Amino acid sequence: MVLLVIWSPVLFFYFLFPATQYNVGTDYFSYRNYYSSPESIDLYYRKGELVFYYMYKAIINNQLGEQSIFYFSTLFNTILFSLMLFKLRKAGFKISIVFFLFFTVTGIYHNQMNGLRAYMGIMCFPLVFIYLAESKYIKSASFGILAILSHFSSVVCLLMIPMKLMLGLSKRKLLALFCVIPFVYASLIKFIPFVVELLFSRYAHYLNSEYATGVSLVNTFSKLYYLPIYMLFWFVYIKRKPITTYINSVLFRSYFDLSIVIWIVSYWFIILSSKYGFFFRLQSAFIVFYIFPIYYLFQYLIDKKELFGIVVVIYIYNISLRDKSNHII
Repeated sequence: MVLLVIWSPVLFFYFLFPATQYNVGTDYFSYRNYYSSPESIDLYYRKGELVFYYMYKAIINNQLGEQSIFYFSTLFNTILFSLMLFKLRKAGFKISIVFFLFFTVTGIYHNQMNGLRAYMGIMCFPLVFIYLAESKYIKSASFGILAILSHFSSVVCLLMIPMKLMLGLSKRKLLALFCVIPFVYASLIKFIPFVVELLFSRYAHYLNSEYATGVSLVNTFSKLYYLPIYMLFWFVYIKRKPITTYINSVLFRSYFDLSIVIWIVSYWFIILSSKYGFFFRLQSAFIVFYIFPIYYLFQYLIDKKELFGIVVVIYIYNISLRDKSNHII
């Protein structure tokens, strides 16, 4: 009850600010104009994005106004975000740290209006992951379906299933995997058109669009500004005693282990964007998992009462102010 009283105002403002802003996001007026041209939303029915379609249909049928889609989509995201916080807190995570990292590292809150439907799908990912970690496959699949029905590109959440097979690898093997994967991705770039045509034919047209324009290696590596933090995480993670010695929670261990695997596999998607820019979209879909290794580092620095933790906080905060490019293309 106390936690509810404390966090309710926070979550209210989390919902209120993006929902009430005017001319926010690249497609702001397009979404508003659907209200006066309701036949336009039939496109989303045909695409199978039924969550957005029926949400907007309800807004039109009840004459709730042009701005309502932003209220409803943000409310949708806020509910999912609240469920994520609730589950993580129950597992033993410090929500204040999670909250800080979510706002500074992921860029989701600042950019959710740049990809309204896509971020509705992305906000389902943490719950797909949480229930997958708990081996509650029906609940995990339910949020996966909800994600896909919000935006079809969320089908990439299915990648989490084979990632779970990597659980049980030692810390050193995980580190080796983190170091090897960028070279593997670089060697697989030439097969991207074949994979897209075979598995994601709906998005094959992106291969010949401006979204396929590659990013220079200089620009690609300039985006690795959290890499020093992650290398510090590896140093601490490898040398530290097993995580169960200071967090007496099976759920914490389950969530953390799977989140690290997802982060390792998805972090280097940025290498693929050097040839195909739309891989920034794929990376953005998994951006929420990038907070977990940093969380671990924070927890370590707090437990050890290390003043260096202040330097890490300042570093992350400054980066969050400078970079606003964690957005959906």
